[in-house]
Amino acid sequence: MTRRGRLSEAGPDARHSSPSRRTPDPAPPVPEPGPVRTCVGCRETGPRSVLLRVVLADAGTGTPVLVVDERRRMPGRGAWLHPDQRCLELAVKRRAFGRALRNPGPWGTEDVARAVARATEQDQPQHSTTVPGTDPGADRRQGSGLEADGDPMSTHR
Repeated sequence: MTRRGRLSEAGPDARHSSPSRRTPDPAPPVPEPGPVRTCVGCRETGPRSVLLRVVLADAGTGTPVLVVDERRRMPGRGAWLHPDQRCLELAVKRRAFGRALRNPGPWGTEDVARAVARATEQDQPQHSTTVPGTDPGADRRQGSGLEADGDPMSTHR
């Protein structure tokens, strides 16, 4: 018996199971807008605007040094790094700058460490708004109604 014959026996509500009638696979996830780069320290991807670009530049002494490309326009190969101290430590420990920049020579990371410290300082708040020794949730609990008679919906104080 043919497929068509079996379907006609199944009734008018039977469906043809051809590949053209299958439901399509769900759409792939939408990529992030803009260029995506990988941090050489933690190996996580992120938008280019969040990462620091590190390149080798001539210090005038003939030896290359690692510098942060603030404008992301300097010539040559670049390595991308999150502005986080842990990512810098991981990159140095794994010797990731040498592989990413294709230059195994030893260089100092002082300029990169200063840039990471500056970025970290900018992200943290300058002044604390809470007074030391006080509980930030104390004001909310005071007016909750629980202190009057234990019922949160009570209006008696």
